[in-house]
Amino acid sequence: MSRVARYHADRTNQKLYFARLACLQAEQTDHVQQIQAYREAAVFHLHGAILAFLQELVRYYRLNDAQPTLKSIEEHMGEKGQVSPEVTVMQQLARDGFIAELKRAYRMCQYSPEPTAPAPEQETSSNLIIKVTQGPQSWLPDIEILREWHRELSRLIDGFRNEMVEF
Repeated sequence: MSRVARYHADRTNQKLYFARLACLQAEQTDHVQQIQAYREAAVFHLHGAILAFLQELVRYYRLNDAQPTLKSIEEHMGEKGQVSPEVTVMQQLARDGFIAELKRAYRMCQYSPEPTAPAPEQETSSNLIIKVTQGPQSWLPDIEILREWHRELSRLIDGFRNEMVEF
């Protein structure tokens, strides 16, 4: 039985593929709102790839965890007196690496950014309308960053899969 079938790696692969498609679509359109939608979709799919890979780890290590997190896998492995090297690396990246940046972008996609208070201008006839110049996508990673996260996550997962041996 292949690794993909045995540990359900196909979902992780799908999420990485969907993220790549979203980046490609964002590059191929000129409509600002569609670009934002595709960029947000890429963030959601990259985050989903991390969650899907955590499910792979749960299956690989034969843990009973329906909604795994890095912490829950670490705790389950600790109960068995074992350590998951994958979790250790991912925890480090979640503290100060690209996974931390991805998680921040994911959280920002969930909530609208705090609007900045517009500064009052001189009261002249041309300034009666308050001008707000907050970019609606200023917090959203650009396509190059999303593609880099995709490459890093793909390399990370492929490396983990290559190192995993039957447990």
